[in-house]
Amino acid sequence: MKTALAALLLATNAAAQEPAGLRRWELLVGHSYSSPRALLQPATLVLEKVAGSPLYSVLDAGALIRGSLGPRLWLETGVRTRAGSARPRSQRVFAAMARAYRELDPVLFAVGAEYEADGGFDVQQTAATVELTPLGGAPGLGTWVNPSLRVRWRPWIGVAVGADVRPYARLSAEWASGRVEAGAEGSAWLVKGSGRSFVKGDFSVGLVGGLFITASGEVGRPPPRYERTGRIGVGLGFRLAPAQ
Repeated sequence: MKTALAALLLATNAAAQEPAGLRRWELLVGHSYSSPRALLQPATLVLEKVAGSPLYSVLDAGALIRGSLGPRLWLETGVRTRAGSARPRSQRVFAAMARAYRELDPVLFAVGAEYEADGGFDVQQTAATVELTPLGGAPGLGTWVNPSLRVRWRPWIGVAVGADVRPYARLSAEWASGRVEAGAEGSAWLVKGSGRSFVKGDFSVGLVGGLFITASGEVGRPPPRYERTGRIGVGLGFRLAPAQ
């Protein structure tokens, strides 16, 4: 019989637009640094045990430091990992990035650089990135639709330039109602003329304080190897975050 225990670490509320009253520097910890939605999804450690086999683990975590550089201008830098003994070495990921944002109404513009490697550091890639997203114009774009309908979403388009040129698009969405919250994020890349995609999501029910029951899953071909993967985990979670 297979059992799973997930310890969901930390997440903080991250808006795509510069948060009001952004402190000079602050630390965010969540599932990944790839987007505000990924930071809201808690970092996840899943322990798996099958009769007659060792205890396996699956880890998804990201940490981000951000701070204001001036009006409508801020900087982010962070690290992330997809690791754990249950994942083949080729599907593990270690990455780091730095990114600067500038609000240029009607869009939010970002430039940065990212390093990614697989678990054995056999495949490594470094790329400069440029991406943008609209700041508004549609219900729920970047902000809750209204206080009673807590739904929001955000699209991004961009290009990564390294050993090759990879256009990409990303769409995230989230919903919250009382102690229940859910979200999903999908990304697509054009790699040497061939399409690759990756989708991840989570569904959480708050228990007491920062404790949650959370289900999370993923499917697709994430970088840097773009190998097919798929996984679902359910367990207990813990998150420290301001009220959303």
